[in-house]
Amino acid sequence: MKTINIYKKLIKLIAFVLTMVSVVACDLNEDLPEEGSIEDLTPPQALFAASQNETDYLLYNFANLSSSATDFQWDFGDGNTSTDLDATNTFPAEGTYTVTLTASDKLGKTSTYSEEIVVVEPEVPQAITPAIGAADFEDGNDVCGTGDSRDCWRISGGKIHQTTSDGRNGTRGAKYPAAASNDARVTYQAVTVSPNTKYVFTLYYAIQEDGDSVKASIIDGALENYDEFASATILGSSEGTVNGGKGNFNAIIIEFETGASGEISMLFEAGEANAKDSYIDDVSIVPAG
Repeated sequence: MKTINIYKKLIKLIAFVLTMVSVVACDLNEDLPEEGSIEDLTPPQALFAASQNETDYLLYNFANLSSSATDFQWDFGDGNTSTDLDATNTFPAEGTYTVTLTASDKLGKTSTYSEEIVVVEPEVPQAITPAIGAADFEDGNDVCGTGDSRDCWRISGGKIHQTTSDGRNGTRGAKYPAAASNDARVTYQAVTVSPNTKYVFTLYYAIQEDGDSVKASIIDGALENYDEFASATILGSSEGTVNGGKGNFNAIIIEFETGASGEISMLFEAGEANAKDSYIDDVSIVPAG
């Protein structure tokens, strides 16, 4: 009988211990913070960084840099709010807005960070006016590294123009010999411009016979060899055909828009069957006003 009583007491003791372990475990579970939050020893710290969209100046992206937090409340200072982790906001107009981020954890601890955002439409950068080597076809010690202006205008596979004292206003210029089909000359140069920008190109030319011509082409990008010209992307071209006689120059004007590369090239040549010598001078490319 004593043995039975001892067993009964032992069973009751085990049951009591198991009950207490269960109660303690439940209490511990209730005290544990939810997943993603950190104990009070490391309360939330709110922080963010703002960046303006490149194409829409009213649109801002907000990168959440907060720590030890699980919930977020954004106030953009313009009536808009968000509970996203990383947020975006389109402001209604230019101005100064106080953006506030409140970060909290599941233990009820919060932190607030505010920053003034000055929304201003960025200034449009000034378009590049390209530097054209020997635009006036004048020789000189500092021209193209050689002193010979033609070295600014050469391209592989093409025979360079001649130079002459019969340029515009009595200065030096470039000359294409008569019967160009037998002595074809080509004038080429690549320059750097602003991408996706409108420009105005000007070249002065003189021809001496009706039916003669000088042609100017603006190419998207640069060429390595004259043979590539046949398949190049042309941004604009024009042919000068006004016979003003030797020394009387007329203008070829081409309005064009650059591509995304920020590089264009110019190519000039005389008509294939010009009866007499033709001339070019004074090249310029300026942003469209």
